[in-house]
Amino acid sequence: MDSVTLTAGFGTAASVSQLAYGWLSGLLHAYRIKLEIRRERERCTALMATIMALPPGSEITELTPDGRRLTIKLPPSEAA
Repeated sequence: MDSVTLTAGFGTAASVSQLAYGWLSGLLHAYRIKLEIRRERERCTALMATIMALPPGSEITELTPDGRRLTIKLPPSEAA
């Protein structure tokens, strides 16, 4: 085999593998983002269900991922 043909073949194979790696990385990133969005929606739904189940005048405190505390106080005269 000619060395030019061999070098071109290796170059083409390297380019194809880089393209495939980039494509797969993009797919995996999109999948991870979709999973994260789904988890946050489920967490939000669970939190809202918890809040709606509380009696009037209650409060709920949640610790956010960045370490802050979030407290929700329901009015004493109104049901959630």
